[in-house]
Amino acid sequence: MTKSLQDIFVLEDNKQFDEVFEAYRNLYNRSKNNYDVWKHFYFFLWTAIEDAPSSFHDKINLRPLLQEMFDEGKKAFSDNADFNFIAGYTVSIFPYEYGDYDDLEKEGNEMLFKATKLQPDNLIYKIVYLGGISNFDHQKYRQVKIDATQNVLDTFNGTGTLNKYFRQVLYHQD
Repeated sequence: MTKSLQDIFVLEDNKQFDEVFEAYRNLYNRSKNNYDVWKHFYFFLWTAIEDAPSSFHDKINLRPLLQEMFDEGKKAFSDNADFNFIAGYTVSIFPYEYGDYDDLEKEGNEMLFKATKLQPDNLIYKIVYLGGISNFDHQKYRQVKIDATQNVLDTFNGTGTLNKYFRQVLYHQD
């Protein structure tokens, strides 16, 4: 993780949306092929839909920018399991932010499935994918969640919006 990302995470924690956006945009423009930069910038934009004031949305033209970042990620990182997990998760949660609801909800779920195929032993990818299947055995799903607990804590142990979000959403003490 670059020092620049760590600096941006401090700004994220302080809800300094304009400064975070400028820092990510500058870093991303210098290193578009750096997956970590893409991932954190994209995820910041995704969370800004709910967390940022509407003036910020309007200023940066948030929804089209999020769609553009999604498309750039697909072109650059489509064979990366983590990309399929992050992008698939975000699209499956808010498909209407990206275009046609039904098509994009399906695409998000396909991306989550692809992540599990690229890394079949990754329990985090598995719990998210299985969590979206309505007719899946709830006992088996519960066991996978329990088994994934340490993986979640290890994987999302850092600072920044992405790590905090997934620790909150995926960490379950049963």
